[in-house]
Amino acid sequence: MSLFIEVLAALAALLFLQFPAFAASAEAGVSSDAKADRKAEYAAADKAKGIKRANAPCIAWSDPDVPTRAVLLCIHGLGLHKDTYEAFGKRMQALGIATYAIDVRGFGDFMASKGQRTCDFDGCLSDVRRSLIAIRRANPNKPVFLLGESMGGAIALRVTSMYPELIDGLISSVPAGDRFKQGRSSWKVAIKYLKNKDKPFNVGESVIEQATQKPELREAWSKDPVARMNISPKELMQFQMFMNQNHKSAKLITSKPVLIVQGCEDKLVKPEGTVELYNKLSTSDREIVLIPNAEHLIFEENQFNDEVITKVAGWIDNHISASGTNQIK
Repeated sequence: MSLFIEVLAALAALLFLQFPAFAASAEAGVSSDAKADRKAEYAAADKAKGIKRANAPCIAWSDPDVPTRAVLLCIHGLGLHKDTYEAFGKRMQALGIATYAIDVRGFGDFMASKGQRTCDFDGCLSDVRRSLIAIRRANPNKPVFLLGESMGGAIALRVTSMYPELIDGLISSVPAGDRFKQGRSSWKVAIKYLKNKDKPFNVGESVIEQATQKPELREAWSKDPVARMNISPKELMQFQMFMNQNHKSAKLITSKPVLIVQGCEDKLVKPEGTVELYNKLSTSDREIVLIPNAEHLIFEENQFNDEVITKVAGWIDNHISASGTNQIK
């Protein structure tokens, strides 16, 4: 009976995206902006959740010949990894925006070098927080912005709601959990959960099929040796319950500048879902950009164009002087 109830609860989380209040809050008691060092508070929170400390695999792009005027930390999407930001990171560094990207637990080098083969969203939030602190220390007096795409966009949204003192602005690309074919995929996951919740199955093929119509991108993505194609039903349910918190996270962002980005030709995440999420943001400094002809990926896998680069760099420039950069000691 307990397994039956567990499956029903998880299936409800998968199906009813429009009712985020059904999901349990992972950020109760989020504090307001605080410039003081909160190291002890962070450590206590991690300990209470049983989070094991880890150094997230990281890659950085910076040019010593180009003065750094801002810093950007990037979070990848489901099944992808930090290196998918390589082309974007190189473009940003040429513009004086030093760019970092980390792997989310259960993906990329976390699987190969650290033996972390399953998703851990609480652990990921801790990793992003610790990475932001390290980046601030390495780049004193420079504003730090956070960027995420798809799952990474939702992670970045949550981090901004939890630790606003650590960032100067958020860029969240296609963060909505409202997806096309949601009902069909939810039932498939639920059935597999009943059979064996820990047995991974190939979800990558269907994700790639919806994410892009470009044959060259489909081939590169499916043959990427670092991309993770097989994910367990348990992880997918945890993923969806995490995504269900997006509206709550958006409401908790009260002052930080936010740029939401959505491709108009996205066949994986519903553009109207992203617009709805944008409208939940409490901050007055918010902007949404709908990109014609863009699919699901915009910043990863070299899918951006010059217009996107100009927009993001311009938005960052407009918020540098007003950032009021915090120092982490």
